[in-house]
Amino acid sequence: MAPSSVPPAEGNGNRRASSIGGDINDFLGNPLPPLKVDLSVDDLRESSYEILVAASGSMALSARIVSVRGNKGLEKPLASSGPASRLKKALGLQSTGISSFHGQKARSTAEIIRDQMLISEQSDMRTRRALSRAAAGQPTKSTEQMLVPLELLQHIPTSAFTDPNEHDHWFKRQLRLLEAGLLAHPLVRGDSGGVDAVRLRQGLKDMYVKPSGTGKNTENMQALRSAAMGRATRPSNGETGDVLHWVDGYPLKVHLYQALVGALFDTLDQASVIDEIDEVMELIKKTWTVLDIDQFTHTLCFMWVLFRQFVVTGQKEAGLLRAAESQMTEIKKDAKLHVQPESLQLMTAILRTIQSWAEKRLLAYHTSFPEGADGAMEALLAIAVSATEVLQQDVPQEHLHRRKPVADVASGEVEVYVRSSMRTVFAQMMESVDAQRKSVEGEREPIPALAMLANDTSALATKEVEKFSPVLKKWHLCAGGIAAVTLHACYRREIKQYVSRLDALTPDAQQVLEAADLLEKSLVQIAVEEGADAEDGGKALIREMPPFETDKIVGDLAKNWVQQRLKKLGDWFSRNVEQERWEPNALRENYAPSAVEVLRIADETLDAFFALPVSQFPELVQELVAGLDKALQGYATQIIAPCGTKDVLVPSIPPLTRCKTKKLWFGKSKRGTVEAKNSPMLQSHNHKAPLANGEAFSVPRLCVRINTLQHITTEIEFIEKKVHFGWQKDPTISSMDPKTTKAKHNPPMLHDSVLIVDAKFYRTREAAKAGIEQLMDITAYRIVFGDLRNVLWDGLYVGGVANARIEPVIEKLDAQLGVIADSAAERLRNHVVGALMCACFEGFLLVLLAGGTSRRFSTGDAEMLEEDLGCIKDLFKADGDGLPAQMVDREARTAMQVLSLFSLSSDELIQRFTAATGVAKSGSRSSIPPTTGNWSVSDANTLLRVLCYRCDDTASKFLKKNYHLPKSE
Repeated sequence: MAPSSVPPAEGNGNRRASSIGGDINDFLGNPLPPLKVDLSVDDLRESSYEILVAASGSMALSARIVSVRGNKGLEKPLASSGPASRLKKALGLQSTGISSFHGQKARSTAEIIRDQMLISEQSDMRTRRALSRAAAGQPTKSTEQMLVPLELLQHIPTSAFTDPNEHDHWFKRQLRLLEAGLLAHPLVRGDSGGVDAVRLRQGLKDMYVKPSGTGKNTENMQALRSAAMGRATRPSNGETGDVLHWVDGYPLKVHLYQALVGALFDTLDQASVIDEIDEVMELIKKTWTVLDIDQFTHTLCFMWVLFRQFVVTGQKEAGLLRAAESQMTEIKKDAKLHVQPESLQLMTAILRTIQSWAEKRLLAYHTSFPEGADGAMEALLAIAVSATEVLQQDVPQEHLHRRKPVADVASGEVEVYVRSSMRTVFAQMMESVDAQRKSVEGEREPIPALAMLANDTSALATKEVEKFSPVLKKWHLCAGGIAAVTLHACYRREIKQYVSRLDALTPDAQQVLEAADLLEKSLVQIAVEEGADAEDGGKALIREMPPFETDKIVGDLAKNWVQQRLKKLGDWFSRNVEQERWEPNALRENYAPSAVEVLRIADETLDAFFALPVSQFPELVQELVAGLDKALQGYATQIIAPCGTKDVLVPSIPPLTRCKTKKLWFGKSKRGTVEAKNSPMLQSHNHKAPLANGEAFSVPRLCVRINTLQHITTEIEFIEKKVHFGWQKDPTISSMDPKTTKAKHNPPMLHDSVLIVDAKFYRTREAAKAGIEQLMDITAYRIVFGDLRNVLWDGLYVGGVANARIEPVIEKLDAQLGVIADSAAERLRNHVVGALMCACFEGFLLVLLAGGTSRRFSTGDAEMLEEDLGCIKDLFKADGDGLPAQMVDREARTAMQVLSLFSLSSDELIQRFTAATGVAKSGSRSSIPPTTGNWSVSDANTLLRVLCYRCDDTASKFLKKNYHLPKSE
């Protein structure tokens, strides 16, 4: 079934459509969901009138018919003029004192609403007579219980129409209304594929395809009535009784009801409400039962129509907005009580549409309301704020897709409007300034333009305080202060750009700076006065107004100098470190020559800065310190970065293996059982890592990097001291004869001869400290896991403990200690050796617990292993000349504890392992405990690894039964 679109027969129908429901969607939007059935605005208007006639009752039908026949006494006419309407007075609308139908005789309420809805008298009589005949044929039922389209189709014959096109359109409209109310938008949802629904679709289709004329009780009409009544009589929410639900589903009912409410506006002056609004409204409310309209829905629709009329009639009648505001007040009262999905959906849609339209005007209210906030803007603001409050406070957040709620909705919204409007007007004033800037290419900007902009901004602030702030204060106490703060920020941005391009203080520049200074004083005064009523006395506003400081042009120029110098510093430092070769003994102190150059540049930069006459700007000193600190931090970082981390040197721990003469590793077969496969001893070790091989990262060169970072840390103290004294001489450094010393500039921002600034180079210190620790670890791991690889990984205990003891390792380790002694700075030497000691203990444990399949250990090896560990400890103690014995013993504690496991029998190890994991001695296959690398006597993985390197039957049987590991060979 495809409904066709037929032009309305009534010639004046389009006038109503365009005025209240047609073109409005182009600039305001329609909050209601569109109907799924092709019903035009005219269709809804005409159908809503037919429903109104039926809802008025049988007495009204008879009275109207008799009235037309000539008996005027049965329907009371309304006076052509009278006292002010009660509803108009409640809405705050002025009464014209005369009837809406100027120059006409007295009309009844029914006639007024008929004319208001643009219904012809012929059409009205057709409808009333048909409904009267239908009511006469159903004396036990009221007209409110009629299914209106059915009765009209059956009781209005084709001959009642003089125009076939008019009849065709009327006929299809009735069918579309049935389709919309009973199939597309029913109140009782569900069962869309049920028998009644299928019958109704077929009945409508038959009427479309084979129209046999109206006004007859044909077979098609009987089938349609049966199917329609079956759908309409379905109960809703367990109700009982003879109730029809045929036009009360959402959103159809609201579309129809809005068409009725639109009749309250004068057809000749649609910005005015008719004087007979009380009587017409009472008549419209008779449709509530049929349309399932409650007071809350009525208030929503009435508010929307009032607001809509304000928009479409030129936005000049503020009374309509005030009337809509009064309805919004009622909505705010009742919003929390109406939580039904349809009520929420309707309310949210209407309020969001109003809010969206209002925001577009309020976000630029100087453009929308140039005369001030009194009147229309005040009413619109009240509605917009109320809409936002209801949406954010009374509507569940899942129904919204807007910005997050704020604690004080009203003040938050007004603040947004004020800030946006100020920025918009300021941007418009800037257009002339931009035009002047673009007109002069290759030259400095026309300086007087910014002076004019300052004067215009001051005038704008005055206008804001006089014409807008008094109204805005109803919602935000500091509205004027917010405007001042925003304008201050806008102009500050421009003046900063202007000053950044200055290279000298000219007379024109002075004129701009003086105008800017006057503007700032004016804006600050407004902020102080407007913020007096705030809780904090306006302190927050003042905090948003950082001074222009344009009277300190020298300071700005100095700031530019600092920034440019710091930018060059970064380039110089990077170039120096890139060219560095890190050659040992390049300098006697064995640190890099680039460090000397970098520190010289930093020192010269400070000397040059303190030669400038800018001592009244101590903040520039802080900026310079921060920039130098960042540049030196970058230099330190570039020293460290190429070396990577120690992790690239440490071999990954291989999977658990059984000790065998062949190199085997633990894995799974396709059947899921554990089996051994060929693998190198340390397959995961990265032999190609740059730190593991190559002269560029040799131990002497790494020590040069460490020494360089230490030298920077030391020299930073002298740089910090120079900054601390600033323009004054450090008395501990120089004691020149005051008689021979020239007079110096006496800086006013000094206290006790020193600058009140934070002169610490925190970033550089932290980077150097962390870098020294990192490079010491890298040096230690380079030695243990790189230089000692042949004797440690490839030699120690391979083929048996007795045949490959620790002596080769000690010999090479001792040689490396000599290299460190020759290369590392004296104050760092023990720290580097300490890092090497820790790496040795870690490497020693890795050999014992993850050294690959070529190693095996027995309880008889425990004493030799302890002796070898003792040799490592003795090497670092060096008979009292090395590291402190207490420190060595502390770092070796973990290795000593793990070595104690090697003296235990396999049974004891199994007992400890089962206690740690809960694995039964004769249990089935279990999962291997995870390898953490944190070796200890209580770690299950450590215990299991010791067992894996045992060659006895006890260990083999246990590992075979629990982990399917093969016996050792």
